Amino acid sequence: MLAELPDHLTWEGLHLEVQRRHGKPIHIKPAPAGLGHDVTGLWLEKAERSWIFHAAGESELLRRHVILHEYGHILLMHGGCELTLGNAFAHIGGSRRIKTLLGRSSTWTAQEIAAENAATRLAARLTQQVDPLLEAF
Repeated sequence: MLAELPDHLTWEGLHLEVQRRHGKPIHIKPAPAGLGHDVTGLWLEKAERSWIFHAAGESELLRRHVILHEYGHILLMHGGCELTLGNAFAHIGGSRRIKTLLGRSSTWTAQEIAAENAATRLAARLTQQVDPLLEAF
């Protein structure tokens, strides 16, 4: 996944590259109220576009990390819902044509661990620094 990314990435360049690989626009927004106290981020995909929601009111550093985590899900082509959401998306049903709904929470599944690892590697790439711990693996 990362080997094919440019060596020197900017935040905007990464967003454009993830959209290109995803094949559709990705909109980034603060999460609506009621997302659930345990969920800090969410990727919602429909046929024509995707959204990444981040917890409102969090620090810029956490907001960016959450977005990188959701980019990780997209780049790793994860699919399916692995968590129980609060009432913010209770109205979403099959008629809404949702393809993918993944959220970042404190529940660590294999997909969540992989997306978190991708977020860490993307952050290291964005800062143009080699993380010796990551390079050991």
